[in-house]
Amino acid sequence: MNTNEEQLIKKVEKAARKGAMKGSGLSGIVTNAVAIIAIVIIALVVSAKMNRAMDQLTSFEDPAESHDMVLENDGFLGYTAADFAEAILGKDSQLKKLEVYNVEVSDVVTITDTGLMNWSVFTKCQLITYNGYATYTVDLGEIGKNDISLDEENKIVSLKIPHACLEPINIPTDEIVFGDTTKGLLAFGDIKMTPEQSSEIQKEAEEKMNQKLTEQDAISKADRFAILSVWEIYQPLVKSVSPDYALEVSFQ
Repeated sequence: MNTNEEQLIKKVEKAARKGAMKGSGLSGIVTNAVAIIAIVIIALVVSAKMNRAMDQLTSFEDPAESHDMVLENDGFLGYTAADFAEAILGKDSQLKKLEVYNVEVSDVVTITDTGLMNWSVFTKCQLITYNGYATYTVDLGEIGKNDISLDEENKIVSLKIPHACLEPINIPTDEIVFGDTTKGLLAFGDIKMTPEQSSEIQKEAEEKMNQKLTEQDAISKADRFAILSVWEIYQPLVKSVSPDYALEVSFQ
């Protein structure tokens, strides 16, 4: 029990004795009850903390080799390690998405870390390049029997498909490029970010990539490739059934 905890208990006990002398009747009983409960709670908390402290003082961690991954091993001075939970497979489903268009997209982020009074001599800057891959797909599972029709007079089989959709952009970790840190005259060390900050920056970079794809109207090109890709898949099937018929693909 440390000094602060001892002083806190003494104050509560003093308040309880004072309430017992001054209080009478129901109000005195309530005051005493509150003080007693407070003492009990504090005592339990202190006891639990002391038990945990004793457990920690009398126990040792397993050796570094017992963990899944050792990040840093300083021998007698300790180690940093990571353990991975068993991988769990979630609900599975048959995918019917046809990839029709892929495009590489990147975004460069400038990280600026200023120092005292935003003075340039303390400023550090670093460029981070995020290289991503955008994939557009067509969900063939959304095609129903009402999307297929036959024009016997013109010998045309019509197939209506959904528009192409952009899947979440894939930004491989091993393709993130960290540039050298440029430093002011009195700036030292590298720029450090927490995992949360790094994740937030990457999320914003992905958003910028999405905006770029929208500005360049990549979805229109994806739709053109969607028509062509589906036609290339089903046209041979139509021809195999009847050489006189042709396939026509359009959007729903």
